[in-house]
Amino acid sequence: MSLKTAMSLKTAMSPTKATSLKTAIVVSFILFLTAQSPSSSAHNRSQSFSTWTLNGHQATMIFTVKAREATRLMAKEPLSTETVLLKHLQNNIHIQANSQPCPLEGKAKLLPAATGYLRARLNFSCEPVTGNIYNDMRVDSFFVASPSHVHYARITIDQQNSVEYLFTDALRNHQFNQAQLASTNSFYRTLSQYTALGMEHIFGGIDHIAFLLALLLLLRSLRDVLWIVTGFTVGHSITLSLAVLEVVTPATAAVEAIIGFTIALVAAENIGAKTSTNRNITMLFVAGLSAMMLGSLIWNNGLTPVTCAGLIIFTLAYLPQSKDQSSAIAVRPILSLAFGLIHGFGFAQVLSDIGLPSNQLWSALLGFNLGVEMGQLVIVALTWLTVYWLRQSSRIQMPTLLLDLASALLCGLGLYWFIARSYGVA
Repeated sequence: MSLKTAMSLKTAMSPTKATSLKTAIVVSFILFLTAQSPSSSAHNRSQSFSTWTLNGHQATMIFTVKAREATRLMAKEPLSTETVLLKHLQNNIHIQANSQPCPLEGKAKLLPAATGYLRARLNFSCEPVTGNIYNDMRVDSFFVASPSHVHYARITIDQQNSVEYLFTDALRNHQFNQAQLASTNSFYRTLSQYTALGMEHIFGGIDHIAFLLALLLLLRSLRDVLWIVTGFTVGHSITLSLAVLEVVTPATAAVEAIIGFTIALVAAENIGAKTSTNRNITMLFVAGLSAMMLGSLIWNNGLTPVTCAGLIIFTLAYLPQSKDQSSAIAVRPILSLAFGLIHGFGFAQVLSDIGLPSNQLWSALLGFNLGVEMGQLVIVALTWLTVYWLRQSSRIQMPTLLLDLASALLCGLGLYWFIARSYGVA
């Protein structure tokens, strides 16, 4: 770090303020971890998961989806969501062995599931054949109702090795040789598969992209960008690992709501730092959070009072420190680290749903984290180059106004996600 940068950090944050901020971050994060909130929707993307067990000519699939997603399939006939889902799966999940369809044994059956989820089991029986079995798996579920839907499938061969596949509207088929998969136990295969899943997850997670955009809009030097990226990477890597290894089990609904809060707070800070109004913005945030806390105490809905209290502490400790752009940029690495911890739990949710192969746990975890990092770097590079071009280009009138408008839009989007997810309506 250069002497100039060090001096600016020292000027922006006195020892007392820095200690207060760090203490508040720790306190609010502990409060968040201990909070339990009502179930609400997680990522706003449409997704489902399945685990397949293939033993010779028998195939069993367990399909998991959020109950809210299943309502996309509802028609006008008076059927329950569960019944509609079972009929849909029976008509849209197919598997073949050596080009011969494997018929469904009986009907799809509903299984016990976590709150807010639906689970179903389908059993398939293939005709006995000699030699290697070449499977063709097709998943058509939900794509008609939601073309942006993604499906993650984990396939276990003969109770040994597993492989993960991603299904999208444009890629509904996967073919594989059971014998080859069963005999392969490759660190690099698992690493590459989960790297692809990590990249797909960061590119498809619009809330994570919005947060990165909000972080970068205020920055002017590449050194600042590197500090921000480092803080965010360290933060989400820690909690991603802790959550996947089940060392910490956060409240998923609270995580997804607070991800929206992180976007709104950073975007609002961008504007407040330029106009020296962050103290006023702080009061607005605190008033809104206090109203939510009061509502939770009276009607027992939304985020818990403890979670709201943690967010109030964090807001009061952090936002007033951003008196101008220099002070906002100086403390932003700490912010990116703290909020990276929250986003790491969001990244971990997809791994918790699809599961990790026990025989390649570390390669899967490393691969997913690498995929997230690679996707993040692409987003950061494109955003930084765009912002730099806007500031340098003489053809763009009032680039500052455009960046302020972007911050305002991101703030509105973050507030919408925060409130809607807090009350389970998005």
